[in-house]
Amino acid sequence: MQGSAIIVQYLTDIMFLTTNILLLYIFLTPRSKCSFSFQAIAFIATWITVYSLRILLDSLVPHFLLWGFITGPLYLVPCALIFKETLHARVFAFFLIYSITQFIYLIFIHIDRLLFPTIPDVFVLVGLFLEILFLPVIRKYAAPRIKDIIRIINQQHPSFTLFPVLSFILLAFYSVQGIYLLSTLIPIVLSTILIFFTYYLIAIAIELTKHQQQQENQRDVNNKLKIAHERLEALNQQLDLTSRTDSLTELYNRRHMEQKIQEEYEQYKKNGSEFALIIADIDLFKGINDKYGHAGGDCLLKSVSEDLRKSIRAYDTVARWGGDEFLILLPGANVKDAMELAERISKKVGKRRYVYEKEALSVTLTLGVSVVKNDDTVASIIHKADVVMYQGKRSGRNCILSFDSIANTEMSPIS
Repeated sequence: MQGSAIIVQYLTDIMFLTTNILLLYIFLTPRSKCSFSFQAIAFIATWITVYSLRILLDSLVPHFLLWGFITGPLYLVPCALIFKETLHARVFAFFLIYSITQFIYLIFIHIDRLLFPTIPDVFVLVGLFLEILFLPVIRKYAAPRIKDIIRIINQQHPSFTLFPVLSFILLAFYSVQGIYLLSTLIPIVLSTILIFFTYYLIAIAIELTKHQQQQENQRDVNNKLKIAHERLEALNQQLDLTSRTDSLTELYNRRHMEQKIQEEYEQYKKNGSEFALIIADIDLFKGINDKYGHAGGDCLLKSVSEDLRKSIRAYDTVARWGGDEFLILLPGANVKDAMELAERISKKVGKRRYVYEKEALSVTLTLGVSVVKNDDTVASIIHKADVVMYQGKRSGRNCILSFDSIANTEMSPIS
């Protein structure tokens, strides 16, 4: 019987040490430089030292639980050598593991002493065996939360380390009493539950904080993405506008106007909504360029462009068609509407005195008007406006003609 008791005692010690070491590896991360042989030597050397001290101390005053609590913290040495977390994080993890396993150990010692099994410590062995079987569950469910606590301790709040140290001291107090009664077992069980629940609350608080932080980070990322998207959208719009705008006059360019006319033409084909075009050409513009240079010509083009922009309706479109020619699109306009607008433009530009280098410039416009017809294409309606504008040039300039008024006359552009 005595031999069986010794075997159970040795197995109990081995399983207790094994459980603690496995839990250390579950909760902490070994240094990359520490080889397996170094880690094994560190733990074996510490175990020999601890075992030798316990034999020596037990020969002086027999109290195996007391000497276990005194010598057990020596395992902090291999813990400090092997694992890479900060010192207070390692101390936290060590005393957390040591306290939990010792509480379980103490609970099953009480059960063992209360039930009086044939072989002493057999229930302790069973309890430790159950704890080892429970390690995969701990790794899956408890380890992530404990690692969160350790990570927080690594970064800040090293005062958390005090909690497992205090629970270790409480455990030592229960152990050294040496009283194995139901009245002492109950507070030990309640203390164990309370400690587990406290760690659970800490882990939940950290998890909630992490979740809130992730939500805040996600909101920040979403806001930044939204701002970046808005800026990109604005940039794309600006680039699109730039690609559709004449750089000198800031009117729309030929590309944009062709697209607008195509859209208007498709509407005409769909619902019969007519539209008109006006082509305006600055008379004798070459002479202005020759006299004042291209800078003078550019200044005049910008001034005339501004007058055209101010003269059209809000839903009309004006573009620089090429050189000194401008094209105006008038949605929903008939010949009469287009001729009236062309008249207003002609009078406004004709009365205006444009100034370049303190010298007044007087210019006139020749304008050609065309309105879409059933047999028209986009190209043909533009061509009709162009034709009558050149007819106006031939007729002496500074005039307005519509294609309807010369529809039976063959025309060709002049040079």
